[in-house]
Amino acid sequence: MRKLIIAVLVIVALAVAADFGAAAAAEYTVAKQMRQQFGLASEPSVRINGFPFLAQAVAGHYTAIDIQASGVSVDPLHDLDVAATLHDVDAPLTEVTSGDLHSVRAARVDGRVRIKDTDLGRAIGIEDLRIQQPSDQEIKELLSPGTPTSDSPRGNRAPIKMVATTDLAGQRTEVVALGVIELTKGLVRIITSDVRLAGAGVMDLPRAVRKTLLNTLSTDVKTGGLPFAVTPTRIWVETGAIVVEGTATNVSLRQAGVAG
Repeated sequence: MRKLIIAVLVIVALAVAADFGAAAAAEYTVAKQMRQQFGLASEPSVRINGFPFLAQAVAGHYTAIDIQASGVSVDPLHDLDVAATLHDVDAPLTEVTSGDLHSVRAARVDGRVRIKDTDLGRAIGIEDLRIQQPSDQEIKELLSPGTPTSDSPRGNRAPIKMVATTDLAGQRTEVVALGVIELTKGLVRIITSDVRLAGAGVMDLPRAVRKTLLNTLSTDVKTGGLPFAVTPTRIWVETGAIVVEGTATNVSLRQAGVAG
């Protein structure tokens, strides 16, 4: 009896190992295809969820597939983080193993692009730019009525706080800017309405410097859209980044790339 149990455990272990091995091979095949479509220097991370993988592969239907890529370039940005989760994916086994994914479709795709503050800063000429979520008190006191707060549902508009340093009377001085970000015609629009010295009142910043900073920190940013032709519908700020997100249905893997 003991030998039988050991034999069964060995068989199960081998089956699990074979399943994970097959999943890893399929993930690598998909990653190579995504690398080509994203124009990346290396393969993105691909994870096929659900167990057992082989049962999904034989059926040609996968519960969910996660894809993540870093360092995606869409001029003037060059370090975007791009992620997508594909739900209820129909993919014939022959296509998954061959790498020809043209007929692979997902019932739903959740896509996301993350714009890092360092990348945005380089694009607008402020190398030490830091992006933060403003407090509800800052939103209430310094931004227009109706600006979303931390309790507001995510939509196409959100508050933003930016911290940077600038030359003022020969000294490197930290300034704080507040405004809103909006999704408009495929662009991320940053509208800065207030800028001041860190820890000081608005009148302490010379008018010419304030005007220059307001103009510099108010800009339109092209992100190239979301992967898999997902339409951006939600935008928000997290520490160090602006995040754009959206959902699409009935999507082909041929639509993987982020447009340049």
